[in-house]
Amino acid sequence: MKKKIQLHTMSVWMLFLIGVLCASISLAAGPRKGGTLRFGTENDFAGFEVLQSSSRLAINGSIAANTIMEPLFRMDNEEHLIPVLGLSAAQSEDGKTWTINLRKNVKFHDGTVFNADAVVHHWNRLLNPENKFRGRAAMGPIVSVTKLDEYTIQYNLKHPWLPFKRVIGSTRGLVQLIPSSKSVESGNQNRAPVGTGPFRLKEWKSGDAFTVVKNPDYWEKDVPFLDEIVFKPMTDSQTRYASLQSGQVDIIWMDRGNLINKAKADNSLRVYTSEDNGAEIFILNTSVPPLDDVNVRRALAHAHNQERQVEMVYKGSIPVVHHPFGSQCACSSDGYRAYNPDRARKLLAGYGQPVELEVLHSSSKRGRDTGEITQRLFKDVGVTANPAGFDFGPVIKKVLSGQYQVSTWRISSRPDQGPALFLSLHSKSRANFSRYKNPEMDKLLVAQRLETDPDRRNEILCKIARLINDDVPFLYRGGMRSHVIASKNLEGLSSMKNGIVRLESVWLNKEESGKY
Repeated sequence: MKKKIQLHTMSVWMLFLIGVLCASISLAAGPRKGGTLRFGTENDFAGFEVLQSSSRLAINGSIAANTIMEPLFRMDNEEHLIPVLGLSAAQSEDGKTWTINLRKNVKFHDGTVFNADAVVHHWNRLLNPENKFRGRAAMGPIVSVTKLDEYTIQYNLKHPWLPFKRVIGSTRGLVQLIPSSKSVESGNQNRAPVGTGPFRLKEWKSGDAFTVVKNPDYWEKDVPFLDEIVFKPMTDSQTRYASLQSGQVDIIWMDRGNLINKAKADNSLRVYTSEDNGAEIFILNTSVPPLDDVNVRRALAHAHNQERQVEMVYKGSIPVVHHPFGSQCACSSDGYRAYNPDRARKLLAGYGQPVELEVLHSSSKRGRDTGEITQRLFKDVGVTANPAGFDFGPVIKKVLSGQYQVSTWRISSRPDQGPALFLSLHSKSRANFSRYKNPEMDKLLVAQRLETDPDRRNEILCKIARLINDDVPFLYRGGMRSHVIASKNLEGLSSMKNGIVRLESVWLNKEESGKY
């Protein structure tokens, strides 16, 4: 009997050693190649042509766009430019020109060559006033982009511009992603985007799936590892989460705090997070009664309870914020108008008229929750709020056309918020959708654009934050903190930046999942 026990013990140890050896071999083998990744997105995509979309991409659309198109550079956490389609960036002594050397031997998915002409064509479309690009005001310091030779371009600036590196190092919108000139000129780019990226579009069935496949001619060798990515729109967050648990998808975008917290406690899942600047907001149309009265807007700020919104709608998964700059700048005094219903009632009494508002929000559960909480808070101070839920597209259309009073909105995360706030708050900007006008704000927005000393510029940004809180063109509903949740069969996803997850370097652990 004792001999049998010893043999059994030896067998267990042999199995253990074999398991360790196999795991070591598997680890040494590195990433696995092949397979289909299924990504559960919050919504369907609107399109990928910068002039048609006005550069505004929902975050899931940005993730998909980055699989197909590429920027000149990315930026690391120390704000160093990481070469992508650009190899180097050199600033002139007077700070008014930047010379960019481009990568050679790169082709777009349609076979056309990537070179200086492609970059110049893209940027000149953005800068040409005849094209009426809404984001042009944010790029105001850029006068032109010119070709020096086939693989060298030059950005020509009106003046030295401190955020320039942050602007060209962003991957959040379509401005920085270089499309095929041939695709753009043919009119196909919006629905059939063509870039130089690690994946190329295979098929787009609206409302069902957006499928990209491996680019066999990608300039960076050995990536991507996946054969295919299928982006599946799933508006309902609970359905998205259940699909991840059941293995129907491998990764999902998520902003529902209860499900994020649930995933953190699930050993079969991983939660990836990025701390971003920007904010979830209510945008106020300051050009229409009663919101054209600053004291009504101030009253709404004191009636609004951001902490309750963050806790009840987001379950604490995003931070409470007083300005949209995140950790970019710390303000000793920001003038934030905290929840104070008594103060709100006094301001409304001074207005002397009933206040009734339509509050637009998305038709999702999160949107409905937001509308209901806001309705209760405003009712407490005597304001009638009528929540109105719509799909994502109609809400955007109403805000862009000015046919709204109050709407949920978003200040997207960016490497630098200065250009974005110039775009959304300067009185002459075509993207000033709050219709807010204040000469003092215009002066500050211009000043932060011209200032080249980082400390002095941060002081100006803090003045902008205080003036926003004083004039209230929008109300903060919480800061930006991005989350994706993935099955443990997904490897190689190490970090997020400005909400963007890069998918060219991820792979599927087939042995663990058993699904592919």
